[in-house]
Amino acid sequence: MAYQALYRQWRPKDFSSMVAQEAVISTLRNQVMSGRVAHAYLFCGSRGTGKTSTAKILARAINCEHPVGGDPCGQCESCRRLLADESMDVMEIDAASNNGVEEIRNLRETVKYPPQQGKYKVYIIDEVHMLSTSAFNALLKTLEEPPAYVVFILATTEPQKLPATILSRCQRFDFGRIPARQIAGRLRQAAEGAKAEASENALMLIARAAEGGMRDALSILDMCLGYSNQVTEDLVRNVLGTSDRSFLFRFADALEKEDASAVMRMIDELMRAGREPMVFAKDVSQHLRALLIAKCSPDDLSALLDLTQEDAQEYAQQAEKFTTTRLMNMLELFMRVETDLRWASSPRIVLENAALKSCLRTSEADTAALNDRISELEKQLTALQEKLQSGTFTPAQPAKKTAKPASEPKQEAPKPAAPAVMTPTGKTDAEAWKEAMNILKRSDPGTFAMLTMGKYAGCDGDTYRWQAPMGQELYVGLMNQEKKRAAIASALTQASGMQCRFEAIGAVKEKKADQSDESFLAALETTFGKANTMVQEDVKG
Repeated sequence: MAYQALYRQWRPKDFSSMVAQEAVISTLRNQVMSGRVAHAYLFCGSRGTGKTSTAKILARAINCEHPVGGDPCGQCESCRRLLADESMDVMEIDAASNNGVEEIRNLRETVKYPPQQGKYKVYIIDEVHMLSTSAFNALLKTLEEPPAYVVFILATTEPQKLPATILSRCQRFDFGRIPARQIAGRLRQAAEGAKAEASENALMLIARAAEGGMRDALSILDMCLGYSNQVTEDLVRNVLGTSDRSFLFRFADALEKEDASAVMRMIDELMRAGREPMVFAKDVSQHLRALLIAKCSPDDLSALLDLTQEDAQEYAQQAEKFTTTRLMNMLELFMRVETDLRWASSPRIVLENAALKSCLRTSEADTAALNDRISELEKQLTALQEKLQSGTFTPAQPAKKTAKPASEPKQEAPKPAAPAVMTPTGKTDAEAWKEAMNILKRSDPGTFAMLTMGKYAGCDGDTYRWQAPMGQELYVGLMNQEKKRAAIASALTQASGMQCRFEAIGAVKEKKADQSDESFLAALETTFGKANTMVQEDVKG
């Protein structure tokens, strides 16, 4: 007899053999026992979660002559014929390859004929979302009012693609992903049935790689058994093409230490071993996710990732070396790399570039956050400038001092100190301004930077003036604030040796003569002569 794949050998034959999906199984059992069988079912869920297996069990159960607790007995004539795929009362249709309207019209013709042996004629349509729009329309009327002996079971991985008219005519059951622990338990049974030995870590590695699909897990185990009857963790990693767990921990340590040289050597080691960059990027993403969970929710790490206490402790220890922000940034980076690698002509370069970026403390996310802060500051400056132009900007006034209670004894105010004797330095106004700028450069770099944006506008008596740049009147209000003026005046006083004041003024716009006025003036001078033409400006206000 030809070899049969493990996932076919271990396909459940009754509801009791199903792994997980307790809510779905319980409901279907009750319907079989009570005889309240619906005319149409919709089974939704990811691949390998038991949709087709449940559909076949349900088809046998409703046609079984002696059901036991809602399960098919497996002994009657109907059960034996259905198990041997010899019954004409159950038809399985693959909608991916039979998605046209003609196939559905043929189905409508066969629906008219009653079952040959059992009580129900069952149509199992797999991947039903692949049907064309015209095929759905052809199926609609039959699905709504089928004969009493017909039951439709539709299975799909993408229910969102089904028309609402189809969804409303079916009883929907959602199949969740199977937990890794339960998958590992079934794999243990399969390995023992094949007279093979498998370590617990190897089975858990297969279960996690299957991502909730029992069929995928059994297929991976089947491949491993093709290599050896001793299923170890290293063997599973070789079959899957994934990286060793210790390698991932060493790689994460190199990223944390910003050791670019070690990172490049490890990637080279990976490539020489024949590993795929796409698979490694996915492994790194999964490892970083585990570290992030260990950082943010350490108590739930074992449950969320199906880890032993020892493994969870190892992740927790490494997670302490990273900040939450850095882990999130690196995880986001490697998730983008997974997408980029699908279209990259040089996958190794893409992987190396991402790894080197992860070694840097300043990531793209940090740069983006800084850019957002700069944009927000620019918006605030623009708003202040608009207020200044409209005359609604008022500099903040210093808080008034609270009067002391009358009950407190009055203290005599200290006498003001005698003013310091000022000695002029003999410098010109421009030289004094330049020297004051040098003083501010050392003592108040922020004020110095703002002054460099404008220009010195001369001195009138003891008042030095500074002109703001054109179109930046906002700086006039800022520089005329009491604190700024006092700091600049102090520097000017120190530079000139005389008591000085400071004032900021706006830029003076130069008035350009209108070209039409010039043309009109030229015409007047030509007609009446230049000596007889006089221009007088109209001064308003």
